[in-house]
Amino acid sequence: MDPVMFSGGQPAAFGVAAFCTVVLPVILLIVLGVMKKISAGPLFLGFASFFVSQMVLRIPLLQVLGGQSWFQSFAAHTAVYALVVGGFTAGLFEETARLAGAAVLKKKLSYKSMLSFGLGHGLCEVILIAGMSQVNNLILCAALADPQGAAATAFLSGADPATLQAVAAQLTAATPALVGLALVERVSAVLYHLFGTCLVFTAVKRGKPLYYAGALLAHTLFNFLAVMLNAWVGPWIMEAVLLAAGVCFGLYVWRARRWFDAPCGAGAPTAPQALPGGTE
Repeated sequence: MDPVMFSGGQPAAFGVAAFCTVVLPVILLIVLGVMKKISAGPLFLGFASFFVSQMVLRIPLLQVLGGQSWFQSFAAHTAVYALVVGGFTAGLFEETARLAGAAVLKKKLSYKSMLSFGLGHGLCEVILIAGMSQVNNLILCAALADPQGAAATAFLSGADPATLQAVAAQLTAATPALVGLALVERVSAVLYHLFGTCLVFTAVKRGKPLYYAGALLAHTLFNFLAVMLNAWVGPWIMEAVLLAAGVCFGLYVWRARRWFDAPCGAGAPTAPQALPGGTE
């Protein structure tokens, strides 16, 4: 295969994106830890909640189902598939994992532990899903640009030429602007994870299951809109809507610091504000 020329700045964009989704989250957590704004135990429990719910359970299950003809037919119905599989199942697995985490921390449920858990869950997704994807893109760019180099030998040996052509076409079509939009979406997703964690932890802390239901609904809508808005109005408006929703999620979490640690029945909102809005 001839060398692929990346004239649109794709390798640099993937490199910046890899830094922002792998290195930067680690730096952020270290800084917050040094400042004692987060707690290590809930943070790692949040990491574990995402890893188990998605990487161990949901994603492998979807990979198995993806080989079934009935599931492939179901996936052809984009809107229903986005709502049920992309939205509801992600919400069911992740919010239930948050519920389990809150149960483990029940005697230590505080605003700080909630924030730590939410960041652990959200940034685990950033690193494992977005970060590893960007690192993979960067390696593929290096391999395709130099088919005789070490990267090509390690990662492309034995690959089907037609597959390599398809991968090269996808990478060259990824403009820096679109890569930047993907980073904006990760910000929105992390803000949702903080919001979802706040709702689920409130459900456990105050014994109000409605908050868990609100988190499940918000997660379903957020992921559904992430898919369908992209199809309906394109990525720019989609990301603007998700970022606006993310800001609302963040404001909810920020305001929760006023009442989250208050004794049960003192100052908590009477019902969760389920806001629309993707995460895995």
